[in-house]
Amino acid sequence: MQSVPLDKPTTPNHLYTLARTNHLTVQALEYALRKIGTVPDTSAWRHFIDKMLLLLSTALILAGVIFFFAYNWAEMSHFLKFLVLQLAIISMALFASIRGIKYLSAQAALLAAAVLVGALLAVYGQIYQTGADAFSLFLSWAFLIIPWVVLGAFAPLWLLLLFLLNLSFILYWGQVINPSFWEPPMTLLLGLFLLNGFAMSVWEFAHRRGVIWLQAHWFGVIIFSTASIILGIACLYAILNLGDWQENPLFGIAMLIYVAMNALVLGYYRYQRRDLLLLTISLLSLVIIISTLINQLLPENMISWLILALVIIGQAALATKWLLKI
Repeated sequence: MQSVPLDKPTTPNHLYTLARTNHLTVQALEYALRKIGTVPDTSAWRHFIDKMLLLLSTALILAGVIFFFAYNWAEMSHFLKFLVLQLAIISMALFASIRGIKYLSAQAALLAAAVLVGALLAVYGQIYQTGADAFSLFLSWAFLIIPWVVLGAFAPLWLLLLFLLNLSFILYWGQVINPSFWEPPMTLLLGLFLLNGFAMSVWEFAHRRGVIWLQAHWFGVIIFSTASIILGIACLYAILNLGDWQENPLFGIAMLIYVAMNALVLGYYRYQRRDLLLLTISLLSLVIIISTLINQLLPENMISWLILALVIIGQAALATKWLLKI
């Protein structure tokens, strides 16, 4: 049985098409966009402001606790330092448990408790001078908050965990592996890309499966942008060292991964799950990489600069035309 077009859900594209063909007035278009939730109404704005104020107040409380320790560090005893932090963590965790994890206030409290765990580890390291590397502090912090991250079902908590894992890997690379200053950090960049690429795959899978708390678009944009930037930097290193590919095969591997990932991204977000913002980020990355490669291959003269300018303009025009077509 064929579906009736009027039975399909309305999308912003349908409404904009009706408006362009003069079937909807400006007032009717705005009203329809509000009804389907594309343009926020008064209630949506109030809900958004409530959320932002709650998160801002949480950030200010955390900043207050940290500056309190910084200002009164010398006058406070070891017992008092641990007491204040542990009471704060327990209070936040108890509030989240009593309030119910489905409420934003409880999730914000759990996020604050997770941040204060890091402060507690830092105070412990300062008092007892364990001599441990900094990466072990952040890695311990990440492992200790995993139960709260899993139970919290709160996107900022997952971002905090991902940030700590990235920072731990970076510090481990600098403090334990301790590479030469002149050595391109290809292993580091590819490792960070695998970590963030895996996180992006998990988010995309959960998003497609309809996990409610992972439906926020900004969460995927942050992870995708991070992975794209890291892989793009690795490719720039490879392009700027074209003559050293035989000595370091990671240059060629980075380029192959970059080509494969962009082909996958452009195909997936064009045909499987349309996302213009992620497509735009991917195209911008391609423009940067292709322009850098052409710049490396051209001789250094005025004609080359003119050719490079034309190439950049052409790429931008083609990318814009393709996005408008979508």
